[in-house]
Amino acid sequence: MHRRVLVVALLSSALAAATEPPTARQPATATSEATRLGAEYFIQKSGAAWTYQLQAGGKGRVTINSFVDWKASFSYSLGKKSGSGTWRVKEGQWLERAGARADGEVVVLPAVMTRGTRWQAPASLEKGTRDLAQYEVLALDAQVELPNGITVDHCLAVLETGLDGSAPHTHYYAANIGKVAVRGPDDWLFRLLEFRSGSRGHQE
Repeated sequence: MHRRVLVVALLSSALAAATEPPTARQPATATSEATRLGAEYFIQKSGAAWTYQLQAGGKGRVTINSFVDWKASFSYSLGKKSGSGTWRVKEGQWLERAGARADGEVVVLPAVMTRGTRWQAPASLEKGTRDLAQYEVLALDAQVELPNGITVDHCLAVLETGLDGSAPHTHYYAANIGKVAVRGPDDWLFRLLEFRSGSRGHQE
């Protein structure tokens, strides 16, 4: 019970810091509600870990195992899907290379995003196909209710579909937290239960 309270408290404080809305006088900038940078959602600490409640039951986990030369090596286990890869930021873009795909490096989030921003890239690990996908920013201020009762405000919502608009998946990200949820065509694939920010930054 005490551990659950601690986890909720830590997540609540992290989310509160990450999702504090801009004041009415604040102009539109790269970190305002009008525009976001892909790099805002990229965690640059070894030991950072995300634990998710899976749709099929049980828990999934994504962990940054090391952060060296500005590149994060991560591993994931999401139900029947597991593997490893690398993340990095280049000119504001969040880029991913995963062993489960032979696509080379792909764009997770572009450098600058506003509502309606679109791009094409190979399908996400969650979608699990080798097809090219279409991505579109649906909102910069979406809400996600997590299984532990916490509501995350000001989320980036990115719709992923096939090029013909089929099989929609929506990815939700919170600034300084990373991915908080993914919704498939019918229901949530997973939602965040616990986030640990890690303790070490860049390593040479």
